[in-house]
Amino acid sequence: MISNKFTKKVSSFWSKLDKKLDTLVPNETVFRLLAHSKINLKNKKVLDIGMSDGANLLECRKRGAEIFGTDIRKKTVINFYKKYKLKKENFFVNDLNYSFPKIKNKLDLVICKDTICYVDKSRQLQFLHNCSSVLKKDGYILIQYIQAQLKQKKRNSLNYKNSLSGKHLKTYHHSDNPINYLSNKHVKKIIKLSRLNIEESIFDTATHTKKDEFGYHIIDVNRFLLLKKL
Repeated sequence: MISNKFTKKVSSFWSKLDKKLDTLVPNETVFRLLAHSKINLKNKKVLDIGMSDGANLLECRKRGAEIFGTDIRKKTVINFYKKYKLKKENFFVNDLNYSFPKIKNKLDLVICKDTICYVDKSRQLQFLHNCSSVLKKDGYILIQYIQAQLKQKKRNSLNYKNSLSGKHLKTYHHSDNPINYLSNKHVKKIIKLSRLNIEESIFDTATHTKKDEFGYHIIDVNRFLLLKKL
């Protein structure tokens, strides 16, 4: 059963961030993984779920794709397609705990970066089914989520050893952010039930660098999964 407490927290968190578009950059790991998997975006249809500022979509467009996007933040979505003079009908506002974009076209790729962790765990299998339903046969879903967070003592060192050491945090380091950590067992189960095939599984790390925010480092361990519809 869906948790109303969780979904309200998700909605409240993102509504506070519905503002003017930030200037961000496309995610390097997303496009490196696509390139190494020989996925050419030219003349392909790509949906970004949780599109944020749209940086990944703009990179897809540069590579020749027709782009579609959705986000929980209405102003963010409207500002994006107006700023870049894009087709209004290709963009949607959805709270993924309750709705999914209604797209007539079958797609080649769905990108879900930092998205599934804001979907209630009881709805995550349905979320994967929804993503699969808008794909062509042999289409792909690229999912990224924070697999773990580590708390480390700050050190000004060039030594990379023990870079994944430290205390594992049980909840996200900002308590107002309702991110769900997903266990490996849970992820494997919903992927198996969704009848998607794992083509690639990699991880990268990121360090929170906001100056003087903490007296320690917070390390994100990000999991990237490339799933294929069979």
